[in-house]
Formats: sequence, C-alpha cells, structure tokens
Amino acid sequence: MERWSPPIRLSRQETMLMKRLTRVRALFGFLRQHRHELFDDAFQEQLESMYRTTGAGDAPNAPALLCMVVLLQGYVGASDAEAVELSLVDLRWQMCLNCLGAERPPFSQGGLQAFRERMIAHEMDRTLLERTVALVRSGALTEGDGRAVSKALRAAIDSRPLAGAGKVEDTINLLGHAARTIVRIVSTITQRAPEEICHATTGSGARSASAESS
Repeated sequence: MERWSPPIRLSRQETMLMKRLTRVRALFGFLRQHRHELFDDAFQEQLESMYRTTGAGDAPNAPALLCMVVLLQGYVGASDAEAVELSLVDLRWQMCLNCLGAERPPFSQGGLQAFRERMIAHEMDRTLLERTVALVRSGALTEGDGRAVSKALRAAIDSRPLAGAGKVEDTINLLGHAARTIVRIVSTITQRAPEEICHATTGSGARSASAESS
C-alpha cells in the first residue's frame, strides 16, 4: 500500500499562502507545517492495518491523505461532496493535501465515506484526534496560535465528519461518541476536569457524555 509522503519544506506558493492565513483559520497552517509529524511512519502503519485485518485489500487512496481530509472536513463542516469540491477550488485545502494546481480531485466521495466508516469502526478517529492534540501541546506553536488551533480542533471533532457512519453505529451511539470525544479532547487541551467543561456548556448532552466518559 502506497504511503502518503508529501514534502516537508514549503514551496514558494505555500509560503505566500501561509502568510495570508489568520488565526481564525490557524488549523490550515498547523496541519501543513506538521503533517509529516502527525502522519509519521508508525501512524501510517496503524492506518494500513485497518485493511490488513479485514482482508479488504488496499485503500484507493493513501489512508493518511484521507485522514487529512477528515480533519479538514470536520474543521469547516463540509459534507463529503463539498470536501471533493474544496479539494479543487480552495487553495488552503490543496496546500494541506499536497495537490496545489490539481485538475482532478485527489479522492472520491465514495472512497472518503468508506474510509471514514472503516476509521470509526477501528477507533482510529480517536487516535487521530489524540495525536493532533498531543502535537499542539508539544510546544510546536506559540501560546496564541496554540489557543487558535485548540479552538479549531473543537470544531473538527463535532458530529459532522462522522455523518454517514450509521452503518457502523446507530444514531444514538454515534451522537454519544461525538459528545464524549468533544469533552475528552477539550479536557485534554485545557487541562480542566470533564465536569468543569460540562458545567461551562449549555444543554444536558455534554453533561451526560461526561458521566459516561468517567
């Protein structure tokens, strides 16, 4: 199975794009600069194991590339069809996916949906988010940028990127999974107790998720 090996050094075009990114969209820059750390050989080996254990054969795209799509998709709240379109029309997406100037999308809508279902079934979505949070906390960012990226991560782990996973989990379990993940990740980022996170939110869903995750 071919691994995703995008370049580490920024191109001239990427350098210009990075300068235009504000903290409002800090996650794009973070993912571009640190994708080689996030998707190292060890993690790509884990992703590849999702296919070996089921005998399903190779993925149509490198799993790490599709992982990046899932992160971006959750960040901006894009559907699968919108994600395919954004990979062609949004330079920030193209920069993160290493496909600047592409005339064809680097993945298909069906392939993305199938990958996400497999990812959730193997709980690799949790691993991906935990790795991303650990990278944010490693000191790779300034304090201000770290806060911006942490906020972006909270957006990236809502239930939208899990849409279409109903074949894997029923609707109630799916929503509970998303809520528990949000509480757990925000707690890790802020180093606050899950109960404190829940008290700061509105609605009973987050409080219920905290109780289940404890």
